[in-house]
Amino acid sequence: MNKAPGSASFRNRMEQSSKLKNSRIVLSLDPAQTPEPKRFALNLVKRLQHHICAIKLNFHLILPLSKSDLSEVNKLAHLHRLQSIADIKLNDISNTNQIAIQYLLEMGFDSVIVNPFMGREALRSAVEQTHESNCGVIALVYMSHRGAKDCYGADVISQKTKRIIRMYKHFLNMTNDAEVDGIVVGATHIGVLKEISCNKSAPIYSPGIGTQGGRIDLAIKHGADFLIIGRSILSSTDPVREAKKFQLLTSSY
Repeated sequence: MNKAPGSASFRNRMEQSSKLKNSRIVLSLDPAQTPEPKRFALNLVKRLQHHICAIKLNFHLILPLSKSDLSEVNKLAHLHRLQSIADIKLNDISNTNQIAIQYLLEMGFDSVIVNPFMGREALRSAVEQTHESNCGVIALVYMSHRGAKDCYGADVISQKTKRIIRMYKHFLNMTNDAEVDGIVVGATHIGVLKEISCNKSAPIYSPGIGTQGGRIDLAIKHGADFLIIGRSILSSTDPVREAKKFQLLTSSY
């Protein structure tokens, strides 16, 4: 994908990829330990590229692969008109975030997942930095695992209203203000997903489909724009068939 000045933004490229592939699936390339992680990633991108619109790489691959290896994976994704998301849940001071984002963009990632716990100023800085390269920021608003309620569902005092609100509502306000390019809301928390979808200003990326118990029909009905799916496809005896099944399901709603 061309990310030169004047080219389409990350959000627009995601929409284009989704329409081109007729898919809302972001493939989460998070394999169990494998002796050849780069070969694993390249093989799956080649085999599944017709059924997905993007790939998401977590520490499962970002840690064992070199900068050159990750660049190769991202180049292949772009060759097949897919977007690539770095899922490192970045959460640090602005200076550290800036260096991390710089390296990720140099490796060809189109977007970076960050944690709003970094604060408003650092979040805005990350968005500004990625937008300079026509890339994007996706922010965590509510994770998919059961323990997410301990933090994202905790009560906090709003700085604006001085009233008690849930942390995820505070994060949603922050991400709307910072003009992020996407937000993560787990498909396993339908009530939260439904509530957030009524007040969002960016597309919702929902993990937790399949293995964690999330349902595609309910996630899409209640506001998910893209479905992040990993283990249900990766652990299948036939990943292509499984990815195609999910692709057909997303196109049915």
